Amino acid sequence: MSGLAVLWAVQGSSGSFALGGAASGAFALADAIVGPQVARVIDRHGQRRVVFVTATVFAAAGIGLVLARSWSSSGVVMIGLAAVAGATAPPVGALSAARWRKTVGSPPLLAAALSLEGSLNDAAFLVGPVVVTVLSATVATWCGLLVSVLLISAGMTGMLTARPTEPVCDRSSRGILVDSRLVNVRFLALFAANLAMGLFFGGIGVAITAFAIAHGAGALAGVISAAGGVVSLSVGLAYGALERGRPVKTMIAAGGILAVGCALLALAPNLPVMIVGYGLVGGCVALVLIPGSILLQRTTASGAYTQAMTWINSASAIGIATSAPLVGYVIQVHTWAAGFLGLAALTALLPVTLLVAYPVLGRMERRR
Repeated sequence: MSGLAVLWAVQGSSGSFALGGAASGAFALADAIVGPQVARVIDRHGQRRVVFVTATVFAAAGIGLVLARSWSSSGVVMIGLAAVAGATAPPVGALSAARWRKTVGSPPLLAAALSLEGSLNDAAFLVGPVVVTVLSATVATWCGLLVSVLLISAGMTGMLTARPTEPVCDRSSRGILVDSRLVNVRFLALFAANLAMGLFFGGIGVAITAFAIAHGAGALAGVISAAGGVVSLSVGLAYGALERGRPVKTMIAAGGILAVGCALLALAPNLPVMIVGYGLVGGCVALVLIPGSILLQRTTASGAYTQAMTWINSASAIGIATSAPLVGYVIQVHTWAAGFLGLAALTALLPVTLLVAYPVLGRMERRR
């Protein structure tokens, strides 16, 4: 919710979509760059001690943006506050996954827990943007950001007071910017795979929006995206309940379907076909993200797990930042169909990366 809420709040305060976009970009960039370093400190000193401070700064920066209208703040101040909020935004998913890892000892149960976590994330990505948009458009442009800050603050309060599930801190970290335990072929392969997945995430929203506008139904772009999210949520829950012995092969197959599916969506003749088609294609997202999470916990030391999760998120963010303008340019020069074909080519890097890395990652499949 937060990045989109920053866009609404700053645009509402300044009247400028360019400034709103710059602030939202500063939020995302700061999160991607600073987030792994904050996560490293969390691994070394514990969630409660570190996240209490960073979440407090995040809340203060968010409230500062909410008050920006009455302050008559300059664009530089608002972009700066957005960057501070991004740099200190709690890595909720990483913190939660680390607690699951401590609480659930059995590998099959941990895989089921991570599947549940992934499905809850899908639900949040479905509901969150709708809540932000409705509140910001109908109540006040800053309302979505205020709700986001309050939800994160409440969630972090609940998590940090649940001391029995807090992972034990590990002071054995080595290296300057990256824990040396993450500098290995297995983690780098997963980093590359998530960067490739980010290429899909960055371009699919642009391509779907272009399709909807070209068919005179721009407002239904969200409906098309939601179809994929609903199917992905259901698939994630089913995956968690079934046998999960081949996560790498599952990711390769799902990545191939995503790439081929994007190419086939270029042939969609109307909205109903696109909704059904993207529902089937988008449903494979869970079959990449959840097995990837299972592999990550198998290959990463517990003392570097929060940082590892955050680096994986940064990899996805890099892919998103790269793909969105590329696909947008292809659509601008050619058509929405060409955008889907270009996205298919970018997404094909996912199964190719996993196939290249299979000799390394395949060994992790046998660690049950």
